[in-house]
Amino acid sequence: MVKERKIQLIRESIKQNRYPLKYEWRSLYSDSNCYSYALGSSYKEEKYSEGYIYNLGSMSGYDPPRDKKETEEAFLSDMKVLGIKVRKSSLSEEMKEGEWKVALYFGYEPDEYLDIPYRDIHFARQNEDGTWSHKEFIEGPVRNLGSTPEGCTDLELVGYYMLKVEEI
Repeated sequence: MVKERKIQLIRESIKQNRYPLKYEWRSLYSDSNCYSYALGSSYKEEKYSEGYIYNLGSMSGYDPPRDKKETEEAFLSDMKVLGIKVRKSSLSEEMKEGEWKVALYFGYEPDEYLDIPYRDIHFARQNEDGTWSHKEFIEGPVRNLGSTPEGCTDLELVGYYMLKVEEI
């Protein structure tokens, strides 16, 4: 399937949601990663396909980020493609109807097989009730994190972002 069609399906699935989202542990996200979970996208991508659409920057054609600045740029670029308004936020800012908040992380993780570091990105999202949750990895569980996303990863916090779906 071509990238444009995948993006259209992601937009449609995001638009069907009512934001902020409720904590979602069910199988709706069983084959998705932390990015699709944070967006609330129910579009399922073949997880081992070439050009996996839920790699940060894939939607907008942004090269894989090498640092926190590029991570934020890739995220903002993807959100523009999806028609999602983004603004910087904070842990304490409250969401309004139609908005949702995500935390974005970046860092390097050791590759246990090659013994070299690889870039890693992680997302958590704030739920309707103010708690946080995240998808651990593609085949991993969705976990409720409580009142803060801190501790959900060893990666560095890039920032908190408030999102809102534009007319898409």
